[in-house]
Amino acid sequence: MKHKFTAAFMAAAMTAAGLTGCMEKKQPTSSNKSTETAVTTSASSESSDLPNGEFLSESMELIKLKYADVPDLESGPELKISDTSAKPGETAKVTVSVKGAKGKWSMCGIHVTYPDVLECQLENEENYTAKYEPGNAVAGNSGFVAMDWRENLDEELVREHQLSFFFTTMFMDKQGGDGDIATFFLKVPDDAQVGTVYNLGFYYKESDMFRDLEGDLAFEKYAFTHMTSGTITVR
Repeated sequence: MKHKFTAAFMAAAMTAAGLTGCMEKKQPTSSNKSTETAVTTSASSESSDLPNGEFLSESMELIKLKYADVPDLESGPELKISDTSAKPGETAKVTVSVKGAKGKWSMCGIHVTYPDVLECQLENEENYTAKYEPGNAVAGNSGFVAMDWRENLDEELVREHQLSFFFTTMFMDKQGGDGDIATFFLKVPDDAQVGTVYNLGFYYKESDMFRDLEGDLAFEKYAFTHMTSGTITVR
């Protein structure tokens, strides 16, 4: 019964996340994209309205609308993407972590954006399964799926020259911990210039989640309004 429940949840989570397009045949990508456009993000620095330096993009506007009538908590889960570095042609390790949620969260579904000149490393080229290393925060999980999102991208991502990977995990009880959720791997272009900074961010879709067992929307709202972006710096 547990196995059937987990499989059904994972299938539903991937469908809800809009990842069915990832299953289509991969199209060739251009190898001469400028690294200058790669450092843009899907967030506009004109409209800062989130904590921790986050900027309000079209996708983040959905958060304000969805949780407009949900009360604010004084504390709760905080999501963060690491700041890391790599040499030209190397693969950077990018870690998504959480704090303030130890023993409280039961499932999540999250999108992370990266410039389209980077290349997410895959476990399976056919279905875009992303390579990852699970962290201590998801020890004892009942299932973990990570996929790269390259096809049928939202207009905002296309316009801002962004791609995204998505991950989802769940527990059968309140076992989600604090610390690293997972580490992903992004290859830096061979011709990247030293000092280039690639911005990594969160991209919100209405199906995304960060939930406790009670499904408390205030808990989820806190998580999605306390997200800190990360960077890859070329050294």
